[in-house]
Amino acid sequence: MLRLSPSPERTSYDWIEYFYKNAPEPVLPWSDAQRLSGAERVAVARSIQQFQLGENASGDRRIFKAQQFAASRGDRGFVPALRLFIREEQRHSRILAQFLGLEGLGCMQRHWVHAMFRSIRGLAGAEMCLQVLATAEVIAKPYYAALRDATGSKLLRQICELILREEGVHLRFQAFAISQFRLGRKVFAQRVVKHAHLLFLLCTAGIVWLEHSSVFRAAGRSFKQFWQETRREFQALYDASELTGA
Repeated sequence: MLRLSPSPERTSYDWIEYFYKNAPEPVLPWSDAQRLSGAERVAVARSIQQFQLGENASGDRRIFKAQQFAASRGDRGFVPALRLFIREEQRHSRILAQFLGLEGLGCMQRHWVHAMFRSIRGLAGAEMCLQVLATAEVIAKPYYAALRDATGSKLLRQICELILREEGVHLRFQAFAISQFRLGRKVFAQRVVKHAHLLFLLCTAGIVWLEHSSVFRAAGRSFKQFWQETRREFQALYDASELTGA
């Protein structure tokens, strides 16, 4: 994607309305009898387990830090909107867990990457905490596109399509959140924050490639292609934040 579409959600209360409208459980072909082939399981099973763990974060630290930020802005809707956003992320985790169960695979209980990002969020302030979350959203788009293309499973492909659609909207929400921190900040400071975020994204993309390259390779994608797509999503995120904050 080269550009995020302009968001109709201009306030926290608009986002609350959106998340409530999107709350009903999605219809997916759970009765489909096709299972992953042996080669597909080797390529994607452990990767899905790791992403399932990451999608299941409670968000307690983010909520606490967001409460302080929202209070300083006088925005009473921001924290409820963030809670609904996290709940939708957790739904992705439940769906992936259900898929793993159908495949006879368990869920991962811990992983060093997940622990590392939890530690970073714990040490970060409200803005950086949301940037870490936005980084995960940016990378999720090329990842789930690759996962979809790496399998012939109708169920898994539709799960990926669902998550891709919702992650696209989540990036608009992240753009909205970033725009709130940009308010009143000088242009030079905005550029410094953006470039620091880009450096963090590059480091994260390297880790994701090391951990999930089997999925990307099964989908016929190189690291260069993965990074180019990730970089485009990142730029679209900041372009949208400028429009939202205008």
